Amino acid sequence: MGGTGRLVVAMQVSADGFVDSEVPGADWQLWNWGPDWPWSADLRASFNALLAGASGILLSRPMTDEGYLGHWERMAALHPGDGDWEFARAIGALPKFTVSRAGRPLQEWPRTEVLTGELADTVARAKQAAGGRLLCFGGAGLVASLLREGLAEELRLFVNPGFAGAGSRVSGPWLVEHGYRSGGVSAYGCGVVESRWSRE
Repeated sequence: MGGTGRLVVAMQVSADGFVDSEVPGADWQLWNWGPDWPWSADLRASFNALLAGASGILLSRPMTDEGYLGHWERMAALHPGDGDWEFARAIGALPKFTVSRAGRPLQEWPRTEVLTGELADTVARAKQAAGGRLLCFGGAGLVASLLREGLAEELRLFVNPGFAGAGSRVSGPWLVEHGYRSGGVSAYGCGVVESRWSRE
């Protein structure tokens, strides 16, 4: 695929704006990416469509080391032929780019390239290689840096019907400074609200 890609950040967040929780027992996340998937059919379809339109995936080195790719490989194997889990197969099939400033990940993965250097340069290389929509699911540190430097053209927040209380955020004054504007909102049957934002 030719051309330069477009970077889309997609993350689950709590109703109070956190992407994780430091409060013991906080039950803010409707789905914690495990095998039991309580998302409603309309949200499942939307999430699968997001992956179906992707040309590559951008990840942080900690996410790679903490088992993100292995997890979705196992989920895809557990649900062969199930259309709801098509996104898990897409994660395995798509080219992936791991951003790292501290060496290579602990394990090598197929179709995964490790990119080192300044963040803007590594993102540009990943976008060029993907040649289309490049999705980033985190982690929190990487996403905050991408948004701070104005490197993401789109932001899709899956706002959960729960409060985290305290934790990490990816938001800050840079969202105003870089001109993110609302691109629409979708409310799903399970209570999750997807908020879409684009840079001017």
